[in-house]
Amino acid sequence: MDRILSMFPKNVLAVLAIGGGILFIVLSQPPHSICDSQMESVIKLQSKFLYKDPKSKQVLSTKYQRLRDQCKIANNPGGCYEFFQEVKTMLHDLNTLTVECSARAAEVTEFKTALYESMELMIQLAWGEKPPTSYNAKFNWLETADISLYCQLKARIINVFGEDSWNKFREKTSVALPGAQPMSRNQLWDMSLFSENCARYP
Repeated sequence: MDRILSMFPKNVLAVLAIGGGILFIVLSQPPHSICDSQMESVIKLQSKFLYKDPKSKQVLSTKYQRLRDQCKIANNPGGCYEFFQEVKTMLHDLNTLTVECSARAAEVTEFKTALYESMELMIQLAWGEKPPTSYNAKFNWLETADISLYCQLKARIINVFGEDSWNKFREKTSVALPGAQPMSRNQLWDMSLFSENCARYP
């Protein structure tokens, strides 16, 4: 090997070494795509909501986690208002992704968690501590704007994760609601927010 290398001038060997290094870097790192750029932009927009501030050692949770927990404990319009507004902003930012790039959100754990947990919380808030007694009662204190948010979440989850994933989530969440076990599937469907027709909401 040494004899073969000695046959080449040092400047040629240097060029080959540099060229080989560049080739290795290019092959080991896929080119930056348009979808990469779009997703990076959305992550940057949502950094203060979904991510902890790396500069602050005092903050142990994200703004998303704090507002979600506040909404869950308060269980009223005032306690959930800011959380719902932030979720709306998150959906707005995700809507900036093109159709071709929308599925990239599924690869980011923070977005997946926020979408499914926000949806689960809305279903629980509408249901309450026991099964609703009538169709109209299935909304609990949620207002039209809140139901519209539910529909937007549903559309985004289906868009990003697919219909099968949504159906599995719906079935799992439904049977876990308080007092749901003795109910038939049709009763459970009728009394839960899952049965609301999203075509009614813009």
